[in-house]
Amino acid sequence: MKSSPQISRTSPDTANYSIEREYLIEADLVVHGIGQLVTCEPTQGEGPLGLLEHAAVAARDGQIVWVGPTSRWQGRLELVPDAVIVDAHGGCVLPGFVDAHSHLLWTGSRADEFAARVRGQPYWGGGIMRTVRSTRAAGAEALLQAGRKRLRSYLRHGVTALEAKSGFGLTAASEETLLRTGARLAEETPQRLVTTFYGAHVVPEDTTAQDYMHELLEDMIPRFRPLATFCDAWCDPGAFDTDQCRRVLSRALGLGYQLKLHASQLAPGSGPRLAVELGATSVDHLNYLRDGDARLLAESSVVCVICPGTTTSLKLAGEGSARALAAAGCQLAVATDYNPGTCCSENMCLMIGLACQELGLAPEEAIRGATIGGARALRLQRQCGSVRLGKRCDLLLMDAESYLEIPYRLGVNLVETTICLGRVASGRG
Repeated sequence: MKSSPQISRTSPDTANYSIEREYLIEADLVVHGIGQLVTCEPTQGEGPLGLLEHAAVAARDGQIVWVGPTSRWQGRLELVPDAVIVDAHGGCVLPGFVDAHSHLLWTGSRADEFAARVRGQPYWGGGIMRTVRSTRAAGAEALLQAGRKRLRSYLRHGVTALEAKSGFGLTAASEETLLRTGARLAEETPQRLVTTFYGAHVVPEDTTAQDYMHELLEDMIPRFRPLATFCDAWCDPGAFDTDQCRRVLSRALGLGYQLKLHASQLAPGSGPRLAVELGATSVDHLNYLRDGDARLLAESSVVCVICPGTTTSLKLAGEGSARALAAAGCQLAVATDYNPGTCCSENMCLMIGLACQELGLAPEEAIRGATIGGARALRLQRQCGSVRLGKRCDLLLMDAESYLEIPYRLGVNLVETTICLGRVASGRG
């Protein structure tokens, strides 16, 4: 049984003032005593996860400045006064999780709808539009407080970078409130937060598809470009058809958005091919695949974001699409799809476990999907998602000696301490 991480600070008289200090690397954080360091950089260590044994990591001003053997850090680093020293006591350390598909901002619970669904009762309660009505009525301050609370929980679950979609406003005013709230949260939190405009979620109940498409194309998409990095649309029965999604995403692309696409969540469709056609950064869900979809996606730069919690909740794991995508060589990300309807969980350890036990991914595929794969799906791969010099120092000290414990101990949040942007941000006790 490994001990919990031990955190201490240097003082001026214990900092390293070697006579050869000009050859030392200045650091304000060092994590040493790492039994297994998962770098997610295959060139840095063993196997697809780039594993290093008996390692240490150092950072300065939030960036990684040194990675090496734990036996050498004291001779290689000059710790500034009040630097933080963390002893991992032989535990496993991972890069921070990157959740590439998250509906962060909304209000109102739909736990009663969930309970009815698992009892096998007919669908009732209003679904997405129930959340839309609650979110519209909540106001900016309530959304801000909800977002802050969820981000704190995300940190406890080891998520140091994530997406914040709009999509539960579905009017210009409400969508703007959601995006501005996301932008404010991005300024407050040490987590890397990426905003996505998701007005093409569903057609709201108080308008027609034609009128809403006009509002999206002529008002909302142009107006919200300064507030969002990505534009997303849902290509599935009951949401938007392929032509509508093409119009939405083409308009967004022309204005400088990066593109995402919900596709083939509920039924087979042409969404995956549309994502490739438009050069989307990611296509998400993919519970169903048509012949040739996996090969087409593997030959493209599109990241395939799978959402194990939602897939399992909808009882679609038996379709086998995640395993088919992995076998074809697609770039994969593993995400929570945090939302009030089908997966109200920010637990990335659970998602990794479900990806393995229900969707058929190998542990290494799931871990990469939850880290560097998620970073690629948000275009953050140069900043986070792996342990490499110059990247953000986002580290997870696990209550485990091996990454294999994550899928094995299904659903347990094994994150003991979260280091986000070079600072201890969350820890037990």
